Amino acid sequence: MDAVGAGRKVPQQERSRQSEAKLLDAAEDVLSARGAGDFSLAEVASRAGVTTGTIYSRFKGKSQLIHAVHERVMDRMDVHSARLFDAHQGQLTGQPEQLVGDVVSRLATVLESEAAVLRALMFYAVEDRALSERGAASHSQLGALFDDALQKFGPKVPEASARKRYWAFTFSYDVLARHLGLGHSSPRTEQDDWDEMLHNLSAMVAAYLLPGRV
Repeated sequence: MDAVGAGRKVPQQERSRQSEAKLLDAAEDVLSARGAGDFSLAEVASRAGVTTGTIYSRFKGKSQLIHAVHERVMDRMDVHSARLFDAHQGQLTGQPEQLVGDVVSRLATVLESEAAVLRALMFYAVEDRALSERGAASHSQLGALFDDALQKFGPKVPEASARKRYWAFTFSYDVLARHLGLGHSSPRTEQDDWDEMLHNLSAMVAAYLLPGRV
């Protein structure tokens, strides 16, 4: 077995992998539904149809289980974002402001797809260096993909300098994170506002990157 995380070992047998995946699914469901404050191993065990003893036979405790869930979610986000932005590269037709809006929308799709569990995981990451560093790595990948997508527009967005692309990503991420309640003390805003917010955010980013053209 290969060591991962804080001394945890990844099961090699298919049956063991399936059992662990079931526990991680249950833990993720509880984190998404209850948040960090009300997360308990008892509810994870109940949802997975096992005893808490079974959880302790695979994980040293709550912290190690949360680390395993966090790693799986980050890996999933990395794959999702890479595929989503890669699919974007063949779609370079349309007006520059539409292209910019499409990049912002893809960033939004990645964050929204994992928002429920990310709210809880980001809470833990505040005081856990390992979680914070792993999350920062995924954040950096998102930024690089966002930047690369804008660069590939080439002559269509000549005003988008490296500095402007950086701030466009930073602003977009922060607005989306606040709207989704990620890493902020304020609760997420109403879902009914999502489309309007995304439209306005895309327009603001396009106006910033394309001064005088939007």
